[in-house]
Order: sequence, then C-alpha cells, then structure tokens
Amino acid sequence: MTKYLFPSLLFISLTAGSLCTYGQDSVAVRNTHHNVQEPLMLIKPNILVSGGLFPAIMPEDILRVEIHKESNVPPLLRGITWGGVISFDYKKQIPSRSFAQIAHQQGVQRPFRVMINGRPLSAEQVSDLRIAPGAIGQVCVTPATPEAPESVIAIELAKAKSVKHPPGSIFIR
Repeated sequence: MTKYLFPSLLFISLTAGSLCTYGQDSVAVRNTHHNVQEPLMLIKPNILVSGGLFPAIMPEDILRVEIHKESNVPPLLRGITWGGVISFDYKKQIPSRSFAQIAHQQGVQRPFRVMINGRPLSAEQVSDLRIAPGAIGQVCVTPATPEAPESVIAIELAKAKSVKHPPGSIFIR
C-alpha cells in the first residue's frame, strides 16, 4: 500500500496544481501597470487645477489648450512639473485661492513653505500661482519648530475619479 501512496500523492498534487493555475496570468504579466504621473494642469496661466475638477468644466467653454512637455515648461512652473503641463484658456471665471489665503485658512503664520504633491514651490511660485479649491485633495500642515522655523503646507491635488460602467455598456456618439 505504501508503495503506491507516494506516486498517487504526487499525481494528485500535480493534477490539482495544474487545475488551480489553469487560465491565470503569471505574476510578471499581472504586474505590468505603469505608474504614469498626471501632468500639471493650469487654467488661465496661473490657476492650478487637477483631474478632480474636470467634471465641472464644460468643453464648449475652453478657448485654447496648450501642452508643454517637461523640456519646454513655462519658467514659472519649472521644478514642480512631473509629467508636463496642460494649460487651458477658459471663458468662465474659475474660483481660486492664493497660497496665503490657504495658509490663513489653516491658521498658519508667516513664514511658510508650500509643497504640491511632494514638490516644493519657490517663493515666486507661491506668490504668483493660485489653486482652485476643487483641485485640493488633501492639505497637511507641519507647524514651525525651533529646528525648522518655517511651517510647511503640503497639498495633494485631487485625482480624477474613475468612472465604472457595468459590463456590456455601449456608448454611442
């Protein structure tokens, strides 16, 4: 009996293993997602927006779109871009706030530094750029300490919400 036990267990384990893995992708195939960074988006050359704000923007109100790759980014935006810049000229007024207004709202006194998605802004960028409230995903404030005399306002831009459609959805233009 023990003579046939080992070969039959080997046969059962190989058969069960092949049934469990049949039709599954290998780990190398499943993990091929690329981490693509969203470009920095601007409306009217100095208002930062994000993909989270685009459902509220009407396409018919867009006058012009400019796309800048990282090599030809406008001087004001150098150092904070992570995938280029998309700039829109828009007919309507977009509500926006200065970083000083955001600091005041968060109870931060001067001096302070601002970071957007982990990238620090220069003093010129902090004074010249504005941000749409709908583009702000999260704000984290690190107060000043004796070792670090400046408070840090770290802003994460809102991501565009993915739209899920049920299987079999058909879209007609």
